Amino acid sequence: MYFPYAFPKELYTKPASNAVLGMIANYQSGPAIYKYLKDNKGVKKVAFVAANESDPLSQRDGGVAAAKALGLEVVADRDTYQNDTRDFTPVLTPIVGLKPDLLVLSGVAPANAPLLIRSARELGYKGMISTETAQDAKVLAEGAGDLADGFISVGGASTPEIASDRMKAFVAAYTKKFGEYNDESNTKVYALDYILETIKADPKAIDNIDEFKKTMDTFSAPNPYLKGEGKLSYVGTTSFGQKRQVSVPMVVNEYKGGKFQTLFVGNVD
Repeated sequence: MYFPYAFPKELYTKPASNAVLGMIANYQSGPAIYKYLKDNKGVKKVAFVAANESDPLSQRDGGVAAAKALGLEVVADRDTYQNDTRDFTPVLTPIVGLKPDLLVLSGVAPANAPLLIRSARELGYKGMISTETAQDAKVLAEGAGDLADGFISVGGASTPEIASDRMKAFVAAYTKKFGEYNDESNTKVYALDYILETIKADPKAIDNIDEFKKTMDTFSAPNPYLKGEGKLSYVGTTSFGQKRQVSVPMVVNEYKGGKFQTLFVGNVD
């Protein structure tokens, strides 16, 4: 068994069965973000833009399908840019003219996000901007400043409100060692606990892959990183047709005043 942080569904759908996704995938967070914005912010029209590379294009295509499934009107889904672009005005001008309620920066690299946001705002775009991936608040502050306020992205698998003392201790140790904390590290604390707790639930699973996979179907244990009565369990049936993903909180952030604030916390099944 192995626990990758890679998104291709082929790793987790049959006939594959030995990989376990260690975090929330973009094709899970994107639809959750669109639905939240549709239900709570009145979003109706969506435009997508992506770097002309395989992963961002794949994320765009998945996002477009999810948006259409939610009944949203997709007004742009073919606009692309090269990853070394520094002036995004020619790319975004026709999109801004379509006046979407939401502009999705599919799979955007943290270095490009503030440049795209700045260009869109300077072109007069007033709608919402989001991405399905994690971002860096410091980079946003340096590259876009207040123009990035309201930008929505995926956070780590914890927030100060739901973090247990053990998670807070991890954050403190990480910050002491590296000088600053990377929010996405919250997703990386879980894999070892899942492996050890699964083996504790079925000791035969330590050297028997079939036993490990069998135990995954019914496994449940206390979640040491969340306050309250959260549980460790395997999920992924909806996305993969089998339980091949660890259950971690889906934290979605909104950038405001130089830092991320929690917009909502969801989950996958």
